[in-house]
Amino acid sequence: MTQREPNHQILSETKKIRDMALEVIANFKTQGTLSAWPYWKPPTARWEDKLDMTQLFRELLAMTDREKKLTITANTMRHGLHRHGLHDFCSPTPQLIDQTTFTEMACDEIEKMKKKIYESQATSPTPITATSSEVKIAFIIARKEIM
Repeated sequence: MTQREPNHQILSETKKIRDMALEVIANFKTQGTLSAWPYWKPPTARWEDKLDMTQLFRELLAMTDREKKLTITANTMRHGLHRHGLHDFCSPTPQLIDQTTFTEMACDEIEKMKKKIYESQATSPTPITATSSEVKIAFIIARKEIM
């Protein structure tokens, strides 16, 4: 076999990786849902955001050794959300926050980010498309999944 034949192993692996990369890029263009972090994380529905924020709350509880009290401090919440990527979060909060309050406040902030990004994309004069570097990143991610 030569490298020019269509069934060569490298060619078939390259096609497989390309198809996976195209699927990953397609995830970012899901109609009806928005992403708070375009081209970084796929669009999510509110229930998916709630699951993520519930998990983050549990991690913050474990990190601060407050599992018995089932609350975290406002400062811990702010730092946790900043670390998660919600850099604009600065809402006034009570001193101690339970899981329900944390989840609702965080999901509201994610919704604000989604709307803000969507509105800025809608008013921009040029359409936002995947750049070659974004395609390369998706290609690398897909290749790592194969290996």
